Amino acid sequence: MGAPMGYFGDDNVRDFPELNKCPDCETFFQDLNCPLCGKECSEEFRAGNRKPVKQKKRRRPSSSGRVQFVPWYLSTWFIILMLFLQPIIGLILVWVGYWQKPAKIIVTAVAVLYFFGSFLFGGLFGIYDMFFNREEIPVNTKLSRAEYIEECVDMSAETVYREASKRKGEYVSLTVTVAGRWENLYDYDSDYSLYLECTAEENGKTWTFLVRDYRGDDINLAVGDTITVYGQIGGNVTIRNSTAGEISAPCINMLYVTIEP
Repeated sequence: MGAPMGYFGDDNVRDFPELNKCPDCETFFQDLNCPLCGKECSEEFRAGNRKPVKQKKRRRPSSSGRVQFVPWYLSTWFIILMLFLQPIIGLILVWVGYWQKPAKIIVTAVAVLYFFGSFLFGGLFGIYDMFFNREEIPVNTKLSRAEYIEECVDMSAETVYREASKRKGEYVSLTVTVAGRWENLYDYDSDYSLYLECTAEENGKTWTFLVRDYRGDDINLAVGDTITVYGQIGGNVTIRNSTAGEISAPCINMLYVTIEP
């Protein structure tokens, strides 16, 4: 008699110490000769003489075999998504969820290093930008006021308006009326974010300009003031303001100004 056919629930070697064992076909029997192959059982394979068979240690299964329903917010796909969208919530779900402890430690370490590195390099980049990558002023500040005004050419409003892109950088003087004062949200990191919305009446038409204020003096300009601006043509620009909305017009980068009587 051997191991039962089809037995797969236990992979240990089966033994019957009270019976003889055939060394060839491993059949267990009571007589001296094997009933299957007819071979006489030797002394070392007879009952009481055989060494005990070492049994394999069975590992305890990691799961009881029962189906566990995981809440959707602890699903792997959702936790990974939250790690990208809301990292703090994602890390909380990692530790609350069913992930193995080594995976939790690795994910937490990677997340901490990533965000700490981002914060560190972002701060260094901000400091560099503050001190070494400041905006280059698009007006010539090396000339004195008299020299600068001398360079400015009196142009018609229509010429400045229609040829703003082609004449970018040219010195110009233009008399306009202040229609509004706006802070440009695009220039949140600039020292020169104030724009004057100005109009000029010429030949029965009204031309609208944006005058970016690069002045170094303290003259306060008010809506309705008629002024002569001295600056350089800055091409066509668009600014955005929470009150005025979006304004697009030819721009003059103003360095000096006089208020007309």
